[in-house]
Amino acid sequence: MSEPVFNGLSVGLCTYKRRDSLVRCLDHIAIAARALPAPPSVIVVDNDGDDASVGAAVQAFSERSGLPVHYRIEKTPGISAARNAVFDTASQLGVRFVAMIDDDEWPSPDWLQELLKAQHDNNAVVVGAPVRPVFPDNAARLKKYARYWSVDKQFLNGKPFVFCTCNFLIDMQALRNEPRPLFDEEFGLSGGGDTVFFRKLFFGGHDMAWSDAAWINEEVPASRASFKWMRQRRYRVGNHAVRWESLDGGALKSVAKSLGLTLRLAIYPLFRREPESALVGWLLEYDKVRGRWAAHFGGVFVEYARPAQPGEKVCR
Repeated sequence: MSEPVFNGLSVGLCTYKRRDSLVRCLDHIAIAARALPAPPSVIVVDNDGDDASVGAAVQAFSERSGLPVHYRIEKTPGISAARNAVFDTASQLGVRFVAMIDDDEWPSPDWLQELLKAQHDNNAVVVGAPVRPVFPDNAARLKKYARYWSVDKQFLNGKPFVFCTCNFLIDMQALRNEPRPLFDEEFGLSGGGDTVFFRKLFFGGHDMAWSDAAWINEEVPASRASFKWMRQRRYRVGNHAVRWESLDGGALKSVAKSLGLTLRLAIYPLFRREPESALVGWLLEYDKVRGRWAAHFGGVFVEYARPAQPGEKVCR
């Protein structure tokens, strides 16, 4: 049996009830595509499908941009199913690379060019890049704390580690032998499945790299422009982290880590890890630890809950 042939680039994104910001994202993708020698295809997975105007808007974008667009409705609720649909479509197209972005973001003009350059220069399977928050005018005070809403370079075991799908490029050829589905359905409504996916790749020996030049913007709506929301986010981070660690076979080690982090709270301000505000930093660390202990006792934070149907209960 001959080896599959991979050619070209697709840009993938999942969307759910965000038609206007989806169109903004697509229009900026078209701008970024101009810097490439060959146009990419675009894969849009609608994890809703109840609004026909979304498909019409995607078709209109394809016509005005000239980019081939593959629009797909994925009715299975949850971000894992939507991400898997993006990668299933990319596999069917036989593309070599997939870049992903969220529907509430928009890329810089050199986004795709810089991701591909970093991949080439580092011979990396995965390339990550920054996400910069854009706050509403009435939340300008939060700009001082922008890094809490940002995605920046991270390391794992001393090496670059890409941990989320909001801005990255991946070499599909390196995934040809990875079991499907790529994203665990157990994390479909809770979120965190992207980090599980990237941890598998990292510990499987796939090289990762980072490109500061391939940055994108993310809209911070009023509902997220508060420390109340950020504290909830840190709680979610801690909650999901225990689940990742447990999947790696380290349940006892994870408990030990939670104990250590709990004890460290007493002296956490001394580390001066958050120069903007020691109090804010301590509160966020406290919420992360709370989320961890909730996970140890079976609690799962649900990030992508759907409206309950008649007679159905939604657990959070």
